[in-house]
Amino acid sequence: MSENKKPCPCGSGKTYENCCGIREALYFQEQARWRSAGQELRRTLGRFADRPHFSWDAARAQDLYLGCIDQKLIDSDDDFIMERCFEWFIFDYMLNSGRTIIETYRDEYHQSLSGPEAALLQSWAYSCSSLYEVTGVLPKKGLIIKDIFNSVEIKISDVNASLNIEQGSVLLMRVLQVGEEYEFSTSGLALPRRLRDPLQQKLQRDRLQFYREQKTRVKGWGDYLKERAHVINGWIMDLGMSNHVSGIDMPEKDTLERIAILTIVNWEQVLGMIKNSAQFRLIGETNDAAGAFQQAVAAILGESCCSRARREAETGSGGAARAPDYGRATLRPVIGRLLLSTRFIIVTAVTAEYLEDCKDLLLKLFNRIILNAAEHVHKNNYDNNPAPDEGDAYYTWPRLGYAVVAISIREGLQALGYSQIEQKGAIKLWYDYCSKESPDIRKTAVWSATVIYAYAWLEKKAGLKQQELARRYSIAPSTISSRFMDLRKSLNLVTGDQRYVTKPDKK
Repeated sequence: MSENKKPCPCGSGKTYENCCGIREALYFQEQARWRSAGQELRRTLGRFADRPHFSWDAARAQDLYLGCIDQKLIDSDDDFIMERCFEWFIFDYMLNSGRTIIETYRDEYHQSLSGPEAALLQSWAYSCSSLYEVTGVLPKKGLIIKDIFNSVEIKISDVNASLNIEQGSVLLMRVLQVGEEYEFSTSGLALPRRLRDPLQQKLQRDRLQFYREQKTRVKGWGDYLKERAHVINGWIMDLGMSNHVSGIDMPEKDTLERIAILTIVNWEQVLGMIKNSAQFRLIGETNDAAGAFQQAVAAILGESCCSRARREAETGSGGAARAPDYGRATLRPVIGRLLLSTRFIIVTAVTAEYLEDCKDLLLKLFNRIILNAAEHVHKNNYDNNPAPDEGDAYYTWPRLGYAVVAISIREGLQALGYSQIEQKGAIKLWYDYCSKESPDIRKTAVWSATVIYAYAWLEKKAGLKQQELARRYSIAPSTISSRFMDLRKSLNLVTGDQRYVTKPDKK
């Protein structure tokens, strides 16, 4: 008997398809209409905010928003920042009229709005970016998040978020209600759990001081978060990038992170074992525009802190058998983080002991797949960290993101037919740039494509176009162009540069 023909679990006596199945189908149809209305309303609001009538306000809003952000961060990922800036302009920036863009749109078009559009606008106009703690991850569905300031818990429908955000993370997001579901308004900022309390205390102090300086009564959290959204965004970005914000008492943090790089021969087999092994928890998996695998991230789990106590309880100090206590907690600590590409496994851990445990586990599970291992300690600066000599295949990277980009560069050049010597020259180029500029990495693909293009330019291989690389890495050609100019200027690059290329220019 099919599931639909079975008696409905609600106890109505009807079959599932004639009872709750009908209600579920109606719910999904109705929710699909809400989602469609929400998507169209987002597009309409964007077009409305982009009208020439608002050009002066848009320029002023951009100055206000970007003025709160470290200029180094703006250069590092302007697409991400400008998307959030435009969203803030629509929802929170106050026009000379004393209304926001979204309120102005609602007032001008209220007579022509459909029922769903009017309902969405009414809800969205009062929304604000707030701090949320991720209390649960629903695999391939979304997140359970709790507002730090009012303890309201809601479910977010977002498949990508469930793959990329870990439980315990702190998010700066605007949440929009769409029908019976909730969505994130735009790209957001995520911070580790340890920053939750210091950041909450920072905002509590600022809220009191802000209204004290204005000589007004202290308003509720919603009003405060809307009025100070651009300032808070600047703090969060600075905190996320540099782990420091004035006025925040930061917890102590180990300044060293240990890295092991393992070369593999079969990434598909490794990925399959990661998905099926209790020793790992897959966090996310990404593919390129053509659907080909790029990388996967997984947490490496250690032994349960109760395992030893459980064994002792089961056997007793004298070895006599005792009944196991299945009521004990069985949570297992995360001892490391694993990033899998098509050719490498990169493992990070906060202590040397954890790194050894991770390596032992991987070598045991993948001993026939791993070719070699090279351990490195990576630091937050390059002090006492000279560049490796010409025969060294590995570099000591100060951040994991740099090592990930380096691997992506090597794989990209290999796919394009570049030799190992040429790959080595490109990696040296990237290492020198990281040594000098310490760039912030948000999108691995951006810097991978940029260095590959830069190396092709150095080698005078005109066949490789920015547009081709942009399509391959799913980024804008203008982004490659901008980063390429940064590389050229920083390292004084010229075609045939003898520091990197195999065939220098003959003068």
